[in-house]
Amino acid sequence: MTSFHDILGTDSNTSSADIKRRYKLLSSRLHPDKGGSKAIMQLLVQAYEKIGQGKGHEEAVRTVHSKNTTSEADKQKLQQLERDCQALKRINEELDRQLKLEQQKSKLLAEESERYMGASEEELKWLRRENKRLSNQLEEARRKLSDTTRTVTNVPPKTSTVSPLSPLSEISPKVINQIKAIGSFNLRRFGLMLMMPLVIAGLLFTLGKEPLLALMALFEEPQPEPEVKVTIINSNPADELQLQDQSEIMTVSTVPAKPVPVPRIQVDSSVGVWHLRFFAENNRPYISVRSEKGSYIVKSCETKFQYYRNSNLRAGRMAANLIFDRKDRHFLVYNIPYGNGSFAGNWAESKSLLINGEYFPNDGFSVAYQELELLCMR
Repeated sequence: MTSFHDILGTDSNTSSADIKRRYKLLSSRLHPDKGGSKAIMQLLVQAYEKIGQGKGHEEAVRTVHSKNTTSEADKQKLQQLERDCQALKRINEELDRQLKLEQQKSKLLAEESERYMGASEEELKWLRRENKRLSNQLEEARRKLSDTTRTVTNVPPKTSTVSPLSPLSEISPKVINQIKAIGSFNLRRFGLMLMMPLVIAGLLFTLGKEPLLALMALFEEPQPEPEVKVTIINSNPADELQLQDQSEIMTVSTVPAKPVPVPRIQVDSSVGVWHLRFFAENNRPYISVRSEKGSYIVKSCETKFQYYRNSNLRAGRMAANLIFDRKDRHFLVYNIPYGNGSFAGNWAESKSLLINGEYFPNDGFSVAYQELELLCMR
């Protein structure tokens, strides 16, 4: 038995707003002006009216049949209505399935948004703590500076004991005594320096010639050792074979290992559209989008989202979530471990993202991301 609730996909607990929404959705798809059937539209209108009257549990086919005669044309029309009713039921099932999928997608996007908001709040808290710490340091420095200025201002001037006519009238006696002490110390040190060579010469003469010769040998240049030439008259064949083996071993050179090539992205001319590409070095897949300034956002199977900044751009302050990784040709590669642009949901729920002062649209992101996921699963 097919009831009016089965036609609209409702039940006795469905609210009037949901009933009206389902009726509008089905009528927009099954209207005769849009390729639908007139009989189906009549059945849909009758089901909406019956459900509004509280008679949605009644059988729809019998109700239609009771209003018509029992002619052959009416029987065919009744059979057509039954087929249309089954078609409506399948459409309702398909709509329910699509509704569940959309609800699951909405739930995933909500979870991604919550994680993103949590990371943003943590970063904001850290910035507030740093701001508070720097403010405290600034206040402490200002307080010390004010205390120092106040101390210097309150020091009373000292009276000079030197005569105004003396050239040292502006120098305190303590400084004058220090200058005199420095002068006497320099004279003593100069005298000791003059006496040191005489003392050393006297010691060398008292000890004899050997210390003097050893001291002179320190300043002489080392002479090269004389070359010794040996003429071999008779040689042992075993010694010749051993020398030949040693020379062969010494001539073997080790070949250095080739460095592993770093995957490089393909430079693309299209701007603002996500594409699936392959690295030239290892033929691994990745997706990328290019900005108007020549920078890229790249996502591969092995890495998360990365920001390839064009080094020809003017240098400025980088965001906190951009971590430098390496330099690749004329690009400076930055990892995006968290924050804006670090996960797929962030790209899917917005038309474009602003990263380091550059706009990156998300046109074609969903299709390119699904293709990358399928290739990464192989």
